[in-house]
Amino acid sequence: MSNKVGHQTGPGRGGRREGAGRKAIDGVTIADTVLITARVTPEQRERFLDLGGSEWLRAIIDREFDKGV
Repeated sequence: MSNKVGHQTGPGRGGRREGAGRKAIDGVTIADTVLITARVTPEQRERFLDLGGSEWLRAIIDREFDKGV
């Protein structure tokens, strides 16, 4: 059986690979983070997203840690 023009039989482009995909706006990659989960109301979720989501939360945590709390 012959290959169709333009089709490869072996490994080619695509698939999961290191460094692929959209880059984070704030420079923090998935490899640099851990996942946390919190239960909030739908309204609180909207506020969280309006405030900046994960980037905002990391800034708040860093600010509080720097205060020595």
